[in-house]
Amino acid sequence: MIRKASELLEEFIEVEKRKLDGFDMPHMPTLGTAYEEITKQGIYQDFAIPKHLDLRVVSGFISIGGEMLAEQIDCMLVHGEGERYGLTQQHKYDINSVLCIFEVKKNLRKADYVDAMQHLAKIRRKFADNFEDRLINEGYRPDITNARRRFSQLTGKVGPEEYLDMHHLSKADGILFYALVQESLSPISIIHGYEGYKTENGLRTAFSDILEEAWKSGGGWGIPSIPTLVTSNNFCLVKGGGNPFLVIQNKNEWVSVFSTRHNSAKLILELIWSKIGEYFNAGMPWDDGLHMDSVQPLLIAEAKEIGDAAGWAYRTEEFKEKHMVRGDDNLWSPSKIGKAEISAINIMAMQGGYLPLDDGMNEYLNRNHGVTIGQVAEALVITRQFMRDDGYIRPIHPQTYVITNDDETGFVGSDIERFDLWCAENEIEPHYMSINFMGE
Repeated sequence: MIRKASELLEEFIEVEKRKLDGFDMPHMPTLGTAYEEITKQGIYQDFAIPKHLDLRVVSGFISIGGEMLAEQIDCMLVHGEGERYGLTQQHKYDINSVLCIFEVKKNLRKADYVDAMQHLAKIRRKFADNFEDRLINEGYRPDITNARRRFSQLTGKVGPEEYLDMHHLSKADGILFYALVQESLSPISIIHGYEGYKTENGLRTAFSDILEEAWKSGGGWGIPSIPTLVTSNNFCLVKGGGNPFLVIQNKNEWVSVFSTRHNSAKLILELIWSKIGEYFNAGMPWDDGLHMDSVQPLLIAEAKEIGDAAGWAYRTEEFKEKHMVRGDDNLWSPSKIGKAEISAINIMAMQGGYLPLDDGMNEYLNRNHGVTIGQVAEALVITRQFMRDDGYIRPIHPQTYVITNDDETGFVGSDIERFDLWCAENEIEPHYMSINFMGE
């Protein structure tokens, strides 16, 4: 469903763009408004958002903690009626009723890129300030379910049960967890460029230059301030904040920003649908099969402690354009695991979902499989399905599914719909062992 919907959105945008191309429109503000309207009308189509949830697409202003921000928003996906701004077609919405914020550019150039990033970052900082104010003065208890799970997948550690428990984490883990919470709860922010950069490398390089220039001037960009998505033609920069994308490479490197090059409309809808699903705790008709976006890592982020402080250490990965040409044919698959890991998971299941990291288990695994408990624990954590918990390894997700092959190796995953499809595609009988972990 998501692919079909994105194709319809892409077609809608192209048709409306061709209509504009037929007009001689020298007045640039009017032309800019026309492109903003394409975005608004495109997102409001029945195939893009479910209308029964009282979702609307408007332009106007955002209010945060009772303060209306001065900057006008090109396009917002919002919930509820809001407040009409006088006799205009502009509307004012409280930030907590805003799901998505768009900055729309007909032709995305670097100066526009910087302005849009700074505008969206200001809103995100105001959201964060209001978030803290609600915690202190309103007894606000944010839902951290998604952030907690993503934290465990990134670190292999148990996340805090309540938001304020993050103060028991190390400083580095604390700023990582904070960033994941902000990504989970704040509106997604999109810079939607219709035209502009002609290559994936050009869009990536502009972003890297913006970050570097900020660092040289004594500023900097924290993860929460970076926009969720930037599009230019079909090229995209996407933030891997966990809603829905989480990309990890080389065992434990968090790819906080990556690029794609095939279908910007699909990325827009994937982010919007994920936000709608989380905001309303509702299922969306994904039906995406085994297809996965083909990504190229750009910004590697690591939370680090220096003395009494903590901050972000960034590394960018650069590739020539010819090395980024790739097909849109990346497919999902479960994690493959060996005999020792299957044996350990079987023991885990028999012991209520907990595998002890003790001498007895080490001796058993060494005698029967020639490996240490440390090696097995690492192999299980790398699947992003399991984590360490006070002397044990246990599942991250409420449901974990395991298939054991005839040779006693196996596969593990937590997405049962895709696991079923993968089994059918590979002619494997989906005889699962299911671990239902009630501690989550």
